[in-house]
Amino acid sequence: MPYPRQRSNTWYLRRWPYRLFMLREFSSVFLAGYTVVLLILVLKVHNGAASFADFRETLRSPWLIGFNVVALLFALFHTATWFLAVPSALQLRIGEEKVEPRILIGAAYGVMLFTSAVLLAIFVV
Repeated sequence: MPYPRQRSNTWYLRRWPYRLFMLREFSSVFLAGYTVVLLILVLKVHNGAASFADFRETLRSPWLIGFNVVALLFALFHTATWFLAVPSALQLRIGEEKVEPRILIGAAYGVMLFTSAVLLAIFVV
């Protein structure tokens, strides 16, 4: 029986795609933290104006602003890598020909932009 090969703890540092994979996985920590901050914000707004006023000062903290910027960058990275994986997961055919990957990626970005515009129109306007 062959002995299973040992893998080092830094296997992801050997190749650039592995590093991107680990960075994408690490981004989930910041996105989960942002979700917690957002849920706290919703709870404070639900509890009333006085509770929200106290939390608003916390939101203006330079540390929390920095955290939100990093979370936004990770969310954009996460979105871009997800959309780049669409052609691998969804292989559409029209007749005998496969739809080009750039069309699928463009469609994913188009749907995201359209949905963002609709939500912006609903909640801001």
